[in-house]
Amino acid sequence: MTPEQEKQRVELAKNILENPVFQDSIQKIKTELYGEFQSSPARDSEGREKIYLMNKMFDLLLVNIRSVMETGKLNKKQ
Repeated sequence: MTPEQEKQRVELAKNILENPVFQDSIQKIKTELYGEFQSSPARDSEGREKIYLMNKMFDLLLVNIRSVMETGKLNKKQ
């Protein structure tokens, strides 16, 4: 990847993470997942596991986007 392409990826990642619509969506999804987990019956271990996995996948998505941004920042400093 060229330095210019890397710079574009960093900017895209930053724009995504700082976008108010994206931030609102993150908050709504997190709130909804938490609410579903809290309202699920304790005996529904399969349902709770699915909610847990959805939450983990969502977190991985955010980590990946942040990683693109941070890796680009580190490369820029070097």
